[in-house]
Amino acid sequence: MNRSLLPWIMFTALVLVWGSSFILMKHALIAFTAVQIGAARILFAALLTLSFAWPNLREFRRADIPSLLVVALLGNSIPYLLFPVAVAHVPSGVVGITNSMTPLFTLLFGLLVFGRKLKLLRALGVAVGFLGALVLINPLDNHSSVGQHWPYLLLAVLAAACYGVSINTIGDRLKHLSPRAITLFAMLGASVPSVGILWATDFPAQFTGSPEMWSSLAAIAFLGMVGTSLSMVVFNRLIAMTTPLFAASTTYVIPIVALGWGLLFGEELAFNHYLGMVTILVGVWMVNRPAK
Repeated sequence: MNRSLLPWIMFTALVLVWGSSFILMKHALIAFTAVQIGAARILFAALLTLSFAWPNLREFRRADIPSLLVVALLGNSIPYLLFPVAVAHVPSGVVGITNSMTPLFTLLFGLLVFGRKLKLLRALGVAVGFLGALVLINPLDNHSSVGQHWPYLLLAVLAAACYGVSINTIGDRLKHLSPRAITLFAMLGASVPSVGILWATDFPAQFTGSPEMWSSLAAIAFLGMVGTSLSMVVFNRLIAMTTPLFAASTTYVIPIVALGWGLLFGEELAFNHYLGMVTILVGVWMVNRPAK
């Protein structure tokens, strides 16, 4: 295959898969609770990752445990629980927009926690991005579903912030590990609380055998195996084939796909949602500009 075409195929596949994740969460809510969706997604991802990455277990070092726990909890467990809770109360397309704030939080936590320098343009980008988030949430609007349930959208913003901490931890503390090893250890670590959550919420009781249950379970399996495990492998490969900036550009298109699915399924969207998305993406663009 033409190597100049392959990165674009991988880019498009990632955008379609990750942009579709939020509507799949909404579909899974038909038969399962939000926390069950997040926990089961992690188990599906862990099992698949273990099936092809088990040789990377030899990379384990006890000294990496604290950093791996941060990645397991903040990069996987907590966000995968928070996003379905948000989707249960506000349109999935709007939740998908908040996910695009991840680069803003990555830069912000890199400055505050990891001592990285911040150029003026990127500082302005962070400010513009958070202004867009405020426009998107619009807590003064009491008429739309988002305005009435805006605190739940803050959970999605918190999930994006968790991603920011996790990404910085990987870049600063786990660079000596292979991408497969990081994914494997993070998934295995996140599986521990996931098993506890599924046991505490009596997950097997949801298996009624109805068509809705099976389609919801299929959505969760897709989220875990394709949207998490395989997508991370493809994303890491895309970075290696191109540049981190090219791979991070998926951030610009994912919200558009998420909004498209929301419109297709009749979700309520207002002008401030579009305005907030554009403002956030402008901020992300400013943050991703090469430093000079």
